[in-house]
Amino acid sequence: MNVFLSDKFNGRIIVSNMKYAALAAFIGAVATPAMADKAETKGGLVVKTDDGRFEMKIGGRIQFDGYLAVDDDDAKQTSTTNFRRARLTMEGKAYGWTYKFENDFTGAAAGGGFREMWIGTKLFDQNLRIGQAKPYRAMEELTSSNEILFMERPFATATGVFTGNQFAQGLFLDGGGANWTYGISAYSLRNEDAAATEGFGAATRITFAPVLSDETVVHIGLSASSDRAEDLGQTRIAQVRAFGRIDGTSGGDRTVATATDDRTAYGLELAGKAGPFYAQGEYVMADFNNIVAATDESVDTYYVQASYLVTGESKPYDPKKAVFKSPKPNGPGGAWEIKARYDVIDGEEIGGATASDEIKQWTVGANWFVNPNVRFMFEYLDGERTTNAGVDIGVSVFQVRTQFGF
Repeated sequence: MNVFLSDKFNGRIIVSNMKYAALAAFIGAVATPAMADKAETKGGLVVKTDDGRFEMKIGGRIQFDGYLAVDDDDAKQTSTTNFRRARLTMEGKAYGWTYKFENDFTGAAAGGGFREMWIGTKLFDQNLRIGQAKPYRAMEELTSSNEILFMERPFATATGVFTGNQFAQGLFLDGGGANWTYGISAYSLRNEDAAATEGFGAATRITFAPVLSDETVVHIGLSASSDRAEDLGQTRIAQVRAFGRIDGTSGGDRTVATATDDRTAYGLELAGKAGPFYAQGEYVMADFNNIVAATDESVDTYYVQASYLVTGESKPYDPKKAVFKSPKPNGPGGAWEIKARYDVIDGEEIGGATASDEIKQWTVGANWFVNPNVRFMFEYLDGERTTNAGVDIGVSVFQVRTQFGF
């Protein structure tokens, strides 16, 4: 076999002869059983060895959003577009240990930042992870952003009552049986976006599915968490993204409560499905304690959401994570889902005369699952914010998401 290489410096053409025997030996070495790895594309790009001891999976997601304010009480909301998430993920196992790396190129004020980053193993047949992950609390919080029903999570998550603490660094232990799960996490208050602090926290969640089949599920869950900020500069807040991701006088970040000392929260989950119908709701009550101001604040938040798959699919339930996932389309036209949510958060100063902001939102819309990787989300949001001065401000928004995940 002849290979021709061009020498740019003196214009000469160098011809070298490569023996067929050498080429055959090279191909044979690569194809030996010791190198017999497999590559699959089901659910992302997966590379693993025949003996199953080593595995690597690469995935990612793109979520591109558009917002149009249609009624904002002259509050000058900004109609705009936004890359909500742009992530690459690598996870797998080696020598009996598991790992996960996930970077979001839209994180840390668009400068990029990692989300999950941990090393895992088995501890007495239970799952132990060390690094950065989500604490075990709130059903919707633990649902992947690729699987959530609406473009934004409700206020009973880090979008509201757990602001700044969606991910934490520490130890995470979980396990369970055929229809129940538990999770325990102990962590510092630092994450990829937070500065160093001596604060610490803990969270736990237990779930039980008394009815569990392919077509019918009943889910019950309880959670509790407590975060204590040792450094007074590291406050715990409930900062709501009012009216989705649209910004303006009444939209954007709105602080409902602040804690300079500790934040304690308790949550209740109820969810289920019957064929193509699905419903889910959560209630969280949280106390925010302030040593400096010598005042405390309480926050109550709850939501109810439901959907119906008009094309006949059924939303799958993951019994290991105790969350619902997106349906897989049955036909070439994809799957269509209609949906609705009512979401409320209310803050109040304990023992004081001034209440914090109260926000109520209705969201209705539809999801179109073109295939298992592509989804379009269409939503109309109508919300009202009552300020601590007693002023009511209303905003209505059309929003749409184009999503690709693999």
